[in-house]
Amino acid sequence: MTPPAGPEILGRPIVSGKLAPPGRPAVPRQPARPGAAAGGSVSEPGSYRAGPPLVWAIPAAVTLAVMLWGNQRPSYWRDEAATLAAVHRPLGALFRLLGNIDAVHGVYYMMMWADVRLAGTGEAATRLPSALAMAAAAAGLAAIGRRLVSPRAGLFAGLVFAALPQISWYGQDVRPYALVTALGTLASYLLVRVLGGAAPRRRWLAAYGLALAALGLINVLGLTLIPAHGLAVALGLRRTAGRPAHRSLIAGWLAAAVAAVTLASPLIVAAWAQRGQEHWLKRPGLRTLAALRYLIGPPALIIVLLLIIGCAITISATGGRAGAGSSAWPRAMTALCLPWLLLPAAMLLAGSLIQPVYTLRYILFCLPALALLAGVALATFGRVAGGCALVVVLLAALPAQAAVRWHGAHGDNIKLADSIVAQTRRPGDAVLYASADAGEIAAAYPYGLAALRNIALDQPPIPSGTLAGTYRPAAAVRGLLTQVRRVWVVEVGHGSLVRLPLLHGAGFQLVRSWRPRGLRLMLYQYRDKPYRRSREPWQANPGTGPRPLP
Repeated sequence: MTPPAGPEILGRPIVSGKLAPPGRPAVPRQPARPGAAAGGSVSEPGSYRAGPPLVWAIPAAVTLAVMLWGNQRPSYWRDEAATLAAVHRPLGALFRLLGNIDAVHGVYYMMMWADVRLAGTGEAATRLPSALAMAAAAAGLAAIGRRLVSPRAGLFAGLVFAALPQISWYGQDVRPYALVTALGTLASYLLVRVLGGAAPRRRWLAAYGLALAALGLINVLGLTLIPAHGLAVALGLRRTAGRPAHRSLIAGWLAAAVAAVTLASPLIVAAWAQRGQEHWLKRPGLRTLAALRYLIGPPALIIVLLLIIGCAITISATGGRAGAGSSAWPRAMTALCLPWLLLPAAMLLAGSLIQPVYTLRYILFCLPALALLAGVALATFGRVAGGCALVVVLLAALPAQAAVRWHGAHGDNIKLADSIVAQTRRPGDAVLYASADAGEIAAAYPYGLAALRNIALDQPPIPSGTLAGTYRPAAAVRGLLTQVRRVWVVEVGHGSLVRLPLLHGAGFQLVRSWRPRGLRLMLYQYRDKPYRRSREPWQANPGTGPRPLP
């Protein structure tokens, strides 16, 4: 006699208090629901189908190709310049820097310190780790989708992930956010294996705890994924609370989460001690909430994704292709993805009302949850209709994908500014960084700003243990200004011009100004005689500007 099937945990039935082994149904398989075989969108309880290896290999390869497409074209921006300013120094000097600033990025800086010594400091080499991380995240999404729903759902989820413009932006960025996204996806996959009863469970729990610890060490704010996973566990076990096996599972998950936080606690303490460096963050308001849409992409892409997910839910609820009843929409995927997508952002926004800790890139690791939901929705439509809907998603994302690959797409066109300086500077020129914390942009490229004498610099970055060095008092800078005839002034963003007033009354006049994106570059000359503008190299062809150097 076949025992009655009990409740499920993430799509796996519980029979006689035990989870059915993966890949083997605990009860005789019921006849396929209408459209389930064709659509491939819903797995029968306990009927995990791995599918071919290409299910995860294709999204990984496509994502890597998308990340490498044009990744040398966008200029480094100020945060990437900060990474380069940190990793250009010897390892001991890097440790001294982390004692003063950016401890939260310390593990990533050490990884990049090794990378630049093996592969160099060009955009292709320094952005490759982020591209590989996004490819790994796509593979992880495919693995989650095929385990919880179907191979087709996993394949579609990975491809939607590759299409999202913000994934390309940060997959071509020399910062840790792509790695945080990959580790968040890995931790979510391991949670699925833990809750799915994969044997031996203790090993999966240990791997899950290590993944969470690595996530916290790369970026402590990534640990906001733990409450989201806790809610997913609670939703997965809500029908079977009180069973001894499930109490053991909850205890194991709590132990893994506590161990992860404990391992990351030294970095948490250091980050709190250095929280003053986040002075640029502001308390959230209505504009902050409205800006959340930029995490997904342009309005056309948002509308397409919402329509696809809404139609898939409607089809499932009305007994369409995926079967009859609302149970056709996979509850396990919803229980995992909705907390993952929403809870970290809500926590950071709420915490920012007390101590600002939120900006959009800090919740990039939540975006894979949206790709998973979209992948399930596409799989609900079936092979042909789902493929056509995927093409619509790709077409809606294509303009934004192209937009993140132009020279100033990352916000600060330091490459153009360096090109202007390199083609226009003269021997003896000096530079004055008018904006606070702007001096590290000279570390981005070696041929322009880095070749100028920083006239306000007191201690260089390495001896001072800072990213940009320390600065002389205003009186000392005014004295040094008498020794130069031309001064380049660099303004970054829209910050206060803390050092520009030093030129007032010093006998300098503005002779030329440029505005590369995110920057303002101004050339001042001492006015001992009337200034006569010389023809710059690019003025032989009016209407064009200097071209970035190779």
